[in-house]
Amino acid sequence: MARPTRPTLKRPRPRRTRPARSQAGLEVLRKVRDRILNWHYPPGAHLGEQSLCDEFATSRIPVREALRTLAEQGLVEQVPNTGCFVRQPDVAELHQLYDFRLALELFVVERLARSGPPPELVASIKAYWEPFLHIKADEPVDGDELVRADETFHLSLAQAIDNASIVDALKDINERLRFVRRMVITTPHRIQDTAGEHLKILSAMEANNVEAARRAVWGNISHARNKVEIALARALTSAHQVRKKRDAAHG
Repeated sequence: MARPTRPTLKRPRPRRTRPARSQAGLEVLRKVRDRILNWHYPPGAHLGEQSLCDEFATSRIPVREALRTLAEQGLVEQVPNTGCFVRQPDVAELHQLYDFRLALELFVVERLARSGPPPELVASIKAYWEPFLHIKADEPVDGDELVRADETFHLSLAQAIDNASIVDALKDINERLRFVRRMVITTPHRIQDTAGEHLKILSAMEANNVEAARRAVWGNISHARNKVEIALARALTSAHQVRKKRDAAHG
């Protein structure tokens, strides 16, 4: 009986890897991404290569590297023979980000509710947020500080379960949704509600009540999610007004 021949296996072709980005390219990427996400470059703004070279005192290669990466990240749109433009935020994509955020944070609080949150984390959260339960209606509000504090609260929970992938994902989501937080956390009343929601999440985790913790997170995230359309409209209006003033100043 003839011996069966062993099938020959084709060697996989080596994957073509994109050249590593230069340090200058990474620095331009960081700065341009930050300005897009903070609406310094509003939706529709033209990102000309030469103007970016002048702004960041660099050559075209780092700028092109940065713009290519931003296009891959969905933050800019490359138009042939015209250049790059900041993409208009898409409401459906924003809701998808909220879906992703909710899935991650439900997992986080469930883990912490089962194991119990670290005592030092409990103490720091209470020390920061409990005073806001008694904020006065006419008290001045530092929106940027509270946005950072809100992001820190949610990130600190993810850090407590020691999962770097979830932390990195939430950081990226936070950057993309920051403009919504800025439009939502604007009044003492909303700050008081946010403080109460955070402390409710914390209390449920301390009591090892998984379902209560999940409900509390769902309610907290839903408050901002329900205002996505309003926040987007306000942010676009504000960005348009700033852009008009800037153009008038340089006109």
